[in-house]
Amino acid sequence: MTTTHAYLRASTDDQDATRALDTLNDFVEKHQLTNVVHYVENFSGAKLERPELTRLIAAAKKGDFLLVESIDRLTRLPAAQYEVTCPHD
Repeated sequence: MTTTHAYLRASTDDQDATRALDTLNDFVEKHQLTNVVHYVENFSGAKLERPELTRLIAAAKKGDFLLVESIDRLTRLPAAQYEVTCPHD
């Protein structure tokens, strides 16, 4: 069974990590995705220790889906640089 992993992260305690929750849940509903697991944390992307991201990586299997608000929630690279560094086919 395919799992959808929804990762939400804010960099500081002053930010709300769940700010994109409604948007991601709307996407899940629109695309009729099932077996959704949410990972929410307030950790700087500059830190390697991100417990929820570590939990997601450990749980993810080949063929699963990963939902994030934007690529910078996973990496410190700006989206434009990510596209150059990791081009899509």
